[in-house]
Amino acid sequence: MKKTGILLLSLFISIFAAAQVDSPTRDTLFEQAPQGLVRFYFDDHYFLVDKDCAFKSIERVSQFVVAKNVFHGEFRDFDRNGKVILTGSYNQGVKEGQFKAYHPNGTLKWEADFSNNTPRGEWKYYYPDGKPMLIVTYDTTGGRISSFWDRIGRQRVTDGEGNYMFKMPFEFYNEYGYPFFERKGKIRNGVPVGYWTTHLVDQRNKKVLFTEEVYDKNGMLTEGYNLFLDAGYKVPLTIIPSQAFFTAERLMSKPCSFDDYSGFNSYLSDKLNSAFAASPSHKNIADEFAYKVALDSEGVPEIITLSKRLQTEDINKYLEMVIKDIPFYFPSLDEQGQPIPDTLTVSGKLSTNEVGAFTFHSIQIEREKQR
Repeated sequence: MKKTGILLLSLFISIFAAAQVDSPTRDTLFEQAPQGLVRFYFDDHYFLVDKDCAFKSIERVSQFVVAKNVFHGEFRDFDRNGKVILTGSYNQGVKEGQFKAYHPNGTLKWEADFSNNTPRGEWKYYYPDGKPMLIVTYDTTGGRISSFWDRIGRQRVTDGEGNYMFKMPFEFYNEYGYPFFERKGKIRNGVPVGYWTTHLVDQRNKKVLFTEEVYDKNGMLTEGYNLFLDAGYKVPLTIIPSQAFFTAERLMSKPCSFDDYSGFNSYLSDKLNSAFAASPSHKNIADEFAYKVALDSEGVPEIITLSKRLQTEDINKYLEMVIKDIPFYFPSLDEQGQPIPDTLTVSGKLSTNEVGAFTFHSIQIEREKQR
C-alpha cells in the first residue's frame, strides 16, 4: 500500500492544499443573475458547491423553474476562465435539441441531439485538435459505436466493425492508485463482442491488467473477472466517454472538502455497504457510528479504534474488522502543503430496511491538525 499511497499523494497534494479552508456557515450554491436567470456553481463533476469553494470549476447560467426544481430554456456553462464549455436547452427539465461541449482550447469536444431527454442520431466526439474521435449512433434500441479514430488519425472502427482501444480517467477515488483505465476489444455491429480487457494506466502510461471480459454477439457481458479482487462481476466499465453534466439535473451538493470532492467519502460508504451485503440481517435500524484513524504522512493507517459504537454489538464487531481493512486515507497537510501525520475522526450513519438490507451513508471526515 506504500506505493499506492505515494502515487495518490503525487496526484492530489497541490489542489488539496489550496482547497482545505473553513466552510461558510451557509453555502451559496446559486444566485440570481441578470434578465431573470439563475447562476449555479458546480465542481467539475457537476455537484453543486459553494461559490467560494476552491473546487468550484463550472458556472451555469440558465432559467430555472422553482415549482418543478428543473432547468428550462437555453443554458451556458463556463469554466474557471469564463470560457464556454457546454451549451444546450431544456424544456421544463427535459433535454431537447442540440447540445455542444467544448475543449479548454475552444474546439468542439462533442455534439449531440436530444429528443424528449434521449440522444437521437449521431453523438460525435472530437480530439482537442479538432480531428474526429468517435461516433455513437442512437436509435430506439440504444447506442452503437459506428466509427472510431485513434489519436494519430487512423480509423479503427468503420460502419460498426473494427478494433477499439480507448483510455478514460477514473471520475473519483479508487483504491488501486491509478488515475486512468484503458478498454480494449473488438466491435461488431456497433457493440463489444468476444474477449475484452481493461488495463489500469498510470501517468507514465504504464499498464497493469485489471479485468478480463467476454461478450456475446449481442454485446451482452457473459463473463467478467476482476484480477485485483479475484472475483467475478456482471456490470462492466463503460467503453465510451462518460458525461458528468447529467449530474447537474439532480441538483446534488457536496461540502467543500477534498474527501467529498474526490469521492473518498462515497468510496468509504460503498466499501462498508459491500462488506455488509452478505452479513446477517438486522431489520429497521437507524444508528450512528464514528471511528478514529491515526495516519502516517503517507496516508497509511497505523491505529484504528471505534469511538462511537452502534447499539448492536455483533454489528460493531464486524464493523471493526471492515474498517481495519481500509488501506489508505488522504493525509492531512501542514501550512506549506506538505503531508503530515494526523488523527482523523470518521463518522457516519447506518440504516437497515424492513428486510434487513444495510445502508451506510452521510460519511464525514474531521482532521485534528488541519482546518
